[in-house]
Amino acid sequence: MTLDLRKHTHELVDSARMAPSLDNAQPWAFRVTARSVEVYVDRSRAVPALDPDDRQMLIGVGGAIFAVRLGICALGSEPTLALLPGDERGDLAAVVSLGPDHLFSLGEARMFEQIPRRRTCHARLDPQVPREIRSALARAVELEGAHLRWMVESAERRSLARLVAMAERREQAGQTVHAAGSVGTAAPATSGHPGADLPTREFATASSGPAATPGLPAQEPSVAILATDGDRPAEWLRAGQALMRMLLSASVEGLVATYSNQPLEVPDLRGRVRDDLALPGFPQVIVRLGRPVEGWPEPTSRRPVVDLLRR
Repeated sequence: MTLDLRKHTHELVDSARMAPSLDNAQPWAFRVTARSVEVYVDRSRAVPALDPDDRQMLIGVGGAIFAVRLGICALGSEPTLALLPGDERGDLAAVVSLGPDHLFSLGEARMFEQIPRRRTCHARLDPQVPREIRSALARAVELEGAHLRWMVESAERRSLARLVAMAERREQAGQTVHAAGSVGTAAPATSGHPGADLPTREFATASSGPAATPGLPAQEPSVAILATDGDRPAEWLRAGQALMRMLLSASVEGLVATYSNQPLEVPDLRGRVRDDLALPGFPQVIVRLGRPVEGWPEPTSRRPVVDLLRR
């Protein structure tokens, strides 16, 4: 029997809308045909104050693309992917099409189960992640053509913490974050939590209430930087797919994420992140992983599937 993706529109889009995005902007839209899912950038959901070149927006869309790929795998087909089949600045980010028959693997099934469970956490984390899990997450990122560099050395963490703090001061002084609530969340507050290596930006949402202070003193905080070889829109979409694969793999292990992307939002500091830490490519995401101390976080609000569909 021929697989018709239109019969699975709701489940495919329901999974894809669970991807993470800057300020929970959810900057995606979808069109489902019999044999493909078209993933679009919804530019009305941009956050220009923090993301003037739309880099982080496309990383979020990349996460949705990975969820679509995984959903098609779950239906028994090997997806084929065309990134940016038109103009790279256009709205069509990807076409994910049916391919050969596919046997859904145990690893894929475990990731797929985590799509609704995966969380970004703004509460305290126990940041100790075993070396074997860190290695597995780095391999997951490499499967998507990106790199994951763990900040294991104290000197690296201190350098990164200085850059995050510098970016935070600049953004606050320039009031560049005041518009960050324009897509449904309150303006961010920052945390220099005692004993933690990195200050983090916390977005308080109407559903979650005021953001708590994250982080714990850590002897070996599990902070990593996801980087790509290039720095064009296609690489940003690949970074999002790598991030989503990593986050779902981390969720399988009971881990949640929080982010310290401030220096990546300031052009000269983003260059310093790359140079000072000798990264193999262009930094796209700064992520801290750990186990939530105060219980699994509640889900953030999501736009209804019907609002995400294009005809």
